[in-house]
Amino acid sequence: MTLARVDVHTHLGQHGTHVCAPLAEDEIRAWGKVSWDVTPDQHAEAARSADTSIVLAFDAEPVGVVVPNSYVAEQVAGRPELIGFASVNPMRPNAVQLLEEAIEQLGLRGLKLGPTYQHFHPHDKKCLDLLAVADEHRIPVIWHQGTTFTPSAIAEYARPLQLDLVARTFPQLRMWIAHFGHPWADEALSVIRRHEHFFIDASALDTRPWQLAQALASAKEYRVLDRVLFGSDYPFSTVERTAAGLHEAAGMCRKIGIADVTEADVDQICQRDSLSLLGL
Repeated sequence: MTLARVDVHTHLGQHGTHVCAPLAEDEIRAWGKVSWDVTPDQHAEAARSADTSIVLAFDAEPVGVVVPNSYVAEQVAGRPELIGFASVNPMRPNAVQLLEEAIEQLGLRGLKLGPTYQHFHPHDKKCLDLLAVADEHRIPVIWHQGTTFTPSAIAEYARPLQLDLVARTFPQLRMWIAHFGHPWADEALSVIRRHEHFFIDASALDTRPWQLAQALASAKEYRVLDRVLFGSDYPFSTVERTAAGLHEAAGMCRKIGIADVTEADVDQICQRDSLSLLGL
């Protein structure tokens, strides 16, 4: 058995080609190196730790990141263990057409949005028009709705609560918030508990064990632990480090008495059939 049944959050993209300034320079400033620099072969090797991995395009030109839909489609073609997701910035004049082409011509099966990176507010009509296409085609949507290290992002577009209106507008659209919506995990969880087709992933928090422990405790208290999806955010983390981090955080919850998050709870996150939950 692999460590994870489904990794709902992985990236492709190479430094200098897909990941450029200002984000690439800010990554060095924040972390001392560029982590977002991964070849298809490196991704394929890392993906062996999960049965299935979702691979995200990213149309975030305002911060210097463009991982094209066509590139992701090419890399996942003929590989049933990989599922490609499109990304379209709603602010593009032809955004609706670009998403329809990504679905109908490229065979991509979901949509990645990051308002803070793409410089749009989730309530903008252009965003809602794009989501209407996703809703029509019944493809799920992943949101980066949380903080980021680069000052080129627009922080006020990042709060998870802004997605409550989106969920009310599209009650059947399956969506999830990445990274527990950090640092606003409680806010993100308060949104998803209100909407049965809304989920959250635990990606990229293994380096912040206290934050992850609090997020798991809140998910347990809100009774939505069954809607926490496994995601690694590769290449920023790996399946192995994410699984270990979840177990460490759950142990911390029990040790200090903030919530009884059990080993079985973590195993269920790691082995969750996220594809069925997301309609994939």
